[in-house]
Amino acid sequence: MIGGIQNLISNPTLYNLTQSTVTQVTTETCLKAIGRPSFILLDNQIDSKTKKFSATKELLYQLTCLGIYLSMIHQFKKASFSIGRKLFKDEAVFKAFEHTGDFMEYYKMDEAARAEKLKAINSLRKSGDQFVKENLNLNLGKGIIESSSILGTVLGLAILAPIISHPLIHPILKTMGLDKNNENQNKTQKA
Repeated sequence: MIGGIQNLISNPTLYNLTQSTVTQVTTETCLKAIGRPSFILLDNQIDSKTKKFSATKELLYQLTCLGIYLSMIHQFKKASFSIGRKLFKDEAVFKAFEHTGDFMEYYKMDEAARAEKLKAINSLRKSGDQFVKENLNLNLGKGIIESSSILGTVLGLAILAPIISHPLIHPILKTMGLDKNNENQNKTQKA
């Protein structure tokens, strides 16, 4: 049992996933989408209509956040190497790799596979310049990608999600008959 846990924890794939902003935020949002509605439904201090309304609204909000976040991150990650090329014109890492996907594939390779990939990249170069692993600033490349992910997270979750979710969620709740029940309940409480 301990050996299995040790193998899981030391797995390079798991390590790479935990080092990704995208994986961390996606995991957190999925846990919120499951946990928050569940805790609302388990609360015995709330009447059933309010529980259904609140839990459904929270689930819809978290799913909306997840969709917006994933679409924002996709766009920001695609643009990250273009931004890196403009900010760091002379850095070899942005010259060696065409786009983020190529870089991330290389970044996750072991040393032997990286050496082979670098040979392949150099064989395609028309100029006499050759890339060597010492000149590829992998931390800069990964830093640009993660910075763009953080920027996409802030823009997607803090700014766009609340703006987009409000007009989206209430019509869905009305279609499900939940918003109408909540409005009727509020009217009877005010009377």
